[in-house]
Amino acid sequence: MGNSEARVKRGKTLSDSDVSELSNLSGFTPQQVREWHSGFLKDCPSGRLNKKKFIEVYKQFYPTGKAEKFCEYVFRTFDTDGSGNI
Repeated sequence: MGNSEARVKRGKTLSDSDVSELSNLSGFTPQQVREWHSGFLKDCPSGRLNKKKFIEVYKQFYPTGKAEKFCEYVFRTFDTDGSGNI
């Protein structure tokens, strides 16, 4: 889906092509993609997700899951620059 730095610089809105691509990849409708994105920006106005917020959100969806363990895996995989954000 392209360079993440370019996406951050473009701003916090999703283009129609972004929505279409995300819809095709995820199986969500374009409206659902826009709703998820809007919710994400309410939780993370900077467009970046840190470990604390990741765990908080994860526990809302999977209250019996191992949020801390999964968080470490996700950040080890996707936080390639070690910034503490994805």
